[in-house]
Amino acid sequence: MPRPISRPRGSRRLGAAVLCAVLGLLVGACTSPAGPASVPAPAVPQHRPAAISYDMPADIASMVLPTTGVGTRWAQGLDAFGRIAAAWGVDRCARRLGGTVPNSPPPMFTRYQALPDLDFLAVNGFAGNGVVPGTPPATRSTTDTPAEPSPELRKCVAQGAAVRRELIGIYGPLQSAWFAEIAAVDRAPEVRRAFAGLGDCFTAHQVNARDESAFLNLVDQRLQAADASAARSLGPIYATCMKPAEAARLPLREQAAVRFKTSHAAEIARVCAELPKKIAELEKRYRIRISFPKA
Repeated sequence: MPRPISRPRGSRRLGAAVLCAVLGLLVGACTSPAGPASVPAPAVPQHRPAAISYDMPADIASMVLPTTGVGTRWAQGLDAFGRIAAAWGVDRCARRLGGTVPNSPPPMFTRYQALPDLDFLAVNGFAGNGVVPGTPPATRSTTDTPAEPSPELRKCVAQGAAVRRELIGIYGPLQSAWFAEIAAVDRAPEVRRAFAGLGDCFTAHQVNARDESAFLNLVDQRLQAADASAARSLGPIYATCMKPAEAARLPLREQAAVRFKTSHAAEIARVCAELPKKIAELEKRYRIRISFPKA
């Protein structure tokens, strides 16, 4: 649910359609920009800072081609960085016009369902998302009646989208290809057998869910109801029950990574050369820093 934010008197407010576009830039839905599905994010976010690291990975490709849940923390940071840069692009443009972007929840680190970060979930649960540092400052709430957005504010939204595309354009196609590659892992017989035992494991922990999808639907219901305590308590159960499936998937992902890095060597080299420069450029432009979540 969007957090209300206000603007100085006399400024315009974005209309519903454009506001949705803004929220897509700042927060995103439950999928990453490059395609992979994510674990549901809180409908009512817990607005507390995340535990983070500012250290860049030694292997730049790991931000784009994760093979483990822990490894997705690099990808989460990269995705969140693009959202923060976009948010600043919109914010600066709007402020030049005497207003600010209203009702925008802060960007949050989002996890990937295809590569669950079981270590993080065991400690923090599903209510453990943290606000990404470096977002534009929010202003006080307002009850102003929404007005249709001006052409100028529409241009601000477009500018924010363009900023994010600057970054995603470098690594997005490669990351999408990678997640398509590892999607086949779930069809392997040993992985199917591991997933078949999920329902029994959930039942043993007094959770009424027949499979992963049903479990995550339950998590989403708890988050929609703003039941952070229940959502947090479900994290360790999910982490425990998913261990056999992740143990079966990991060696298959590692094998896929060897093949993928060989067949996409030139593209990976280009991304590794261009991505750090673009990150540094955006950091300087908006006076922000890329950060990565940690448990």
